[in-house]
Amino acid sequence: MTGGEDLVENGDEFVFCSTCELETEHNILRTKDKGKGTDYLVQCQHCSNVHTIQIRPPKPTNVRFTLSEGSESFQISLEIDSDEIFSLGDEFEHNEALWEITRLEMPNATSSNDVSANKVMMVWATRTDVVMVRMTFSEGEYSFSDSIFCDPEREFKCGSIYEHQGVRWRIRALHSGKGRTLNGGMKAANIRRIFLHMPPSYDEAKERKKRERGRWKGQDFHGRDEHQQRVRESNIRSKKHFND
Repeated sequence: MTGGEDLVENGDEFVFCSTCELETEHNILRTKDKGKGTDYLVQCQHCSNVHTIQIRPPKPTNVRFTLSEGSESFQISLEIDSDEIFSLGDEFEHNEALWEITRLEMPNATSSNDVSANKVMMVWATRTDVVMVRMTFSEGEYSFSDSIFCDPEREFKCGSIYEHQGVRWRIRALHSGKGRTLNGGMKAANIRRIFLHMPPSYDEAKERKKRERGRWKGQDFHGRDEHQQRVRESNIRSKKHFND
């Protein structure tokens, strides 16, 4: 019998009566603590049968968990009520972190969608309150990788400045696992890797801007001869069309 709390709070409850062979409404006549449980002396309101209902907490059992946080995984054992039901997608708190059940492994190596604590062999869960974001930093021919943990809703944007270990980097691209983008933003939960490079210095940025302006001022730049040839041919065609 479960529902001892309702018996205590309401003074009556629908419970099984052995005489009526039905769940009928009962009155509580007396309660007595027994260890961690309680015995209720009750009387059926339908047939006046008096009998005792024993309420006992479920026995605890040790359940093995594999918890994954980014690329790191570790195992723990928790004491759980034996009648506790685990389901895929359930969330629970442990060590001030939030975890989601991703697999319920049975003793025969199969998996289940729902299983009680006393039957499951291993509960697999992934941390959901933070996600690990992998990053690749590049400066010239030198590059290195690192990772951070952050809120899944945090947004990263291409072109923005990101400070890592006291050094400023510019986000060049975001990779979702399905493709890379050089524009826009993306939430951390959807990012597989962020690519960053060292932003140009003031002098480098000034020189780059000067080279870009030079394309239209006749200054020397890559492809200058081809560009001038296209301009000359365009002018010739325009002049011929005007004379005709």
